[in-house]
Amino acid sequence: STPVGKEMTEKAKANDWPMKVEWGLIGSCTNSSYEDLSRASSIAQQALDKGLKTKAEFGINPGSEQVRYTAERDGILQVFEKLDAKIFTNACGPCIGQWAIYDDPKNAPKNSIVHSVNRNFAKRADGNPNTHAFVASPELTAAIAIAGRLDFNPITDKLINENGEEVMLDEPTGWELPQKGFEVKDKGYLAAVEDGSGVSVECDETTDRLQT
Repeated sequence: STPVGKEMTEKAKANDWPMKVEWGLIGSCTNSSYEDLSRASSIAQQALDKGLKTKAEFGINPGSEQVRYTAERDGILQVFEKLDAKIFTNACGPCIGQWAIYDDPKNAPKNSIVHSVNRNFAKRADGNPNTHAFVASPELTAAIAIAGRLDFNPITDKLINENGEEVMLDEPTGWELPQKGFEVKDKGYLAAVEDGSGVSVECDETTDRLQT
């Protein structure tokens, strides 16, 4: 692991990592719980309150339909949307490479992204060996998406807002659990009937995908 600030800056320069961050990504199943999203949204709300916009693209993959539904109910996802973040479906997405920064990843340029998923080996996120992916907490991912730079340290560094004023981000806040409890309308699961003896499964006799 590399601390933000001086050590990250030195490593980035030594390894020729692009300082400009193209994307900040939160989720999908890892580090995208209700608490994670609430803490990251507190950073996003600060940006809105302090006149900041994201310098990098910003994407959110909620950890589950229950988390997504509850976070939307409580206004958390709306905060991200006001900051022009893209709310992806609550599925794997960038975490398993179902996503791309460039249309042709094999010929894409060297670039840096920051995400909260738990793996960052080469080509993991978008199939591009030139994508340097850095793992960070959801709240730090949000802060770096706002700053747009790999060497940004939210503890010490100031940002220039839309009015030309210097501002700093405060420590994130959040809720471990939703105050009104979790809620979901569609659990995405249909229980099997207790007695399946009368159920008939029909398969196309010409299929080459299923054994008949």
